[in-house]
Order: sequence, then structure tokens, then C-alpha cells
Amino acid sequence: MNLSKYSITLAAIGLACSSMAIAQECDKTITDPDYPTTAKVDYVIGCMASNGQTPEMLQKCSCSIDHIAKAIPYEEYVQISTLLSLQQMAGAGRNAVFKNSTWSKEAVAKLRDIQADSTLSCF
Repeated sequence: MNLSKYSITLAAIGLACSSMAIAQECDKTITDPDYPTTAKVDYVIGCMASNGQTPEMLQKCSCSIDHIAKAIPYEEYVQISTLLSLQQMAGAGRNAVFKNSTWSKEAVAKLRDIQADSTLSCF
């Protein structure tokens, strides 16, 4: 390897590292570190299953969960997600309170409003 190829390789590595550092710093400012990666991935997979599995949709769905993470603390997101799951269950037994109560409807409406805002911002 001659010196010029070596210098070009080092310059490319330096540029890549600085680009990654900028991307990581930018990512820190737009995402909530309290949302675990598994929760974000679960949301993105569901979003992509509904909207298409393309690289463009990956970006849009990732943007959407970042938008939600800025608006709702993770603990509240888990509670609302649980309410959504309970509301989608068949039957009117024990889960009726989760389908018909005002507080559960308001919580779900809050998430739906934030998702609508994220659609305007990200899609």
C-alpha cells in the first residue's frame, strides 16, 4: 500500500467517524433515552407492517416513534398500549371497563392525537 492510498483511507475513516458522531449527537436530541430499543423496534415493525416494508417507510415509522417519545413518557406509553390491547380483545367481560370508561378512551385518544401529529410531521 503506498502512502497516498493510506492517507486517503485514513481521511475516509475520519470523515465517516465524524459523520457518525454528528448523527449520534443529532439522534440524542430527537429521541427519548427512556424508551427502550425493543419498544421502538416493536412500534416500527408494526408501523411498517401496516404501511409497507420499504426503506422509506422505515425512516417514516422511526420518525413517528421518536415524535411519540418526545410527547409521552415511556411509562404512560406502556399504559396506553396496554389499554389498546385490552380494548381490542373480544368479549365484554372483565375488559369492558377498559373499553367503555371515559379515562381509558381519553388516554387512547391522547395517543391517537400524537400519532396523527407524527403522521403530519413524518409522512
